Amino acid sequence: MAQRKRATATVKMSYQDDTDLIAWWNSIPRGSRNAVMKDMMRDYIARNRGGFRPVMPKNQPTPFDPARFTQVCDDAAWIRSALIDLPSYLERLFSQAAVTPMTLTAPANAPPTSQLSDHDRDRREAKLRNKQW
Repeated sequence: MAQRKRATATVKMSYQDDTDLIAWWNSIPRGSRNAVMKDMMRDYIARNRGGFRPVMPKNQPTPFDPARFTQVCDDAAWIRSALIDLPSYLERLFSQAAVTPMTLTAPANAPPTSQLSDHDRDRREAKLRNKQW
């Protein structure tokens, strides 16, 4: 009988990243593994209509994306200009705060101190002396 030509497919799995796959593979009985792999490949072909959907391996860097690179460059330029403008912005802010006088007002519900009677003032001072902070 003439021997038929064959193709061999090898799958490399590491115990660090592919423990779940190795455990699943070892759970399949030895005589059935070849048929299971063929079924999985045929199912993949059927789901992708005979085509190949490229899957990037985990250890390879993602391909260069010019649009994303342009966005990163624009963001970096904006951050740089914002940092360059920061000292002048703070200077304007502080000079504005120094020119604008702050007015301190008493709370709306508290009576002004000058309108307290002597008795109320003494009572308040006694409370403050007894208070332990």
